Amino acid sequence: MTLWRIRATVDDRPGFLSVLTASLALRKVNILSVQVHTTETGAVDDFLVEAPDELTRADLADAVQRGRGRDPWIAPADVRGLIDEPTRVLALATKVLDGRAGLEEALAALLGDCDISWRSSGSGGFTATGMQLSDPAGGTLYIRRAEPVFTPAEYARAQALVELVGVATRHAAA
Repeated sequence: MTLWRIRATVDDRPGFLSVLTASLALRKVNILSVQVHTTETGAVDDFLVEAPDELTRADLADAVQRGRGRDPWIAPADVRGLIDEPTRVLALATKVLDGRAGLEEALAALLGDCDISWRSSGSGGFTATGMQLSDPAGGTLYIRRAEPVFTPAEYARAQALVELVGVATRHAAA
């Protein structure tokens, strides 16, 4: 069996998630975890799945589309994906606060494969492929990721991590 991350958008209506999961089940795909991100275009469902070794990325994309999923993003995963999201975020915050990781390193771990740069000015916000966060040390952190697209929940998590680091930094200075 092989671990995969699958992200797809479905209409945010009763039963649509079950259609998608049934389509995956027909391919003997076992769903280990799921997060649902609400967006303006529908519910973005983010799965960690275990699939038979013979299934390819294309096979999984076909199962998603047959299950009424749109814009599938599929990538290999590893066992670290089995850690539930709240625990993972708290662990990252702890690493930043005790000095085992920097803020940029923690944001990269939180958001996955992304590019982070710093500029002396800017404002907060996000788009499908980028976000801007006020750096507690001053300036703005620019985060870019081609795929999967950013969701409001990911922006909120990143913003909360940055704010926590800012509060801790101010308390340490006082």
